[in-house]
Amino acid sequence: MSIGLIRGTAALKFEIDQNKDSDRLRILISLSIWAIWKSRNRSAITDQVVSSNETSETLKELIQAQVRKSWNATRFLGGKRKLTQQRTIQTLWADGKLTDFSSKSGPIVEFS
Repeated sequence: MSIGLIRGTAALKFEIDQNKDSDRLRILISLSIWAIWKSRNRSAITDQVVSSNETSETLKELIQAQVRKSWNATRFLGGKRKLTQQRTIQTLWADGKLTDFSSKSGPIVEFS
């Protein structure tokens, strides 16, 4: 990981992007950097050894929180804007493997 990759993440875009793959990749890179940073701080500040499994779990929690917060934010939208935003979130995250969307409970993020 380099500072160039971190700075260039915002400019990342696929030429043909029907499924919001570039948006998803930008979010995942940002969350990965944040998980690494949190693990590094935990190690540096508390002088604990942080395993890669702990960093992976931190990343999973961050992804789950991001999907859940995005979905919950749609509650404050009205009518058509709410449905449009929910469809956008589903397009971004629902691939049938990672996230299932229930019309009542919202997103259910599962890692295998």
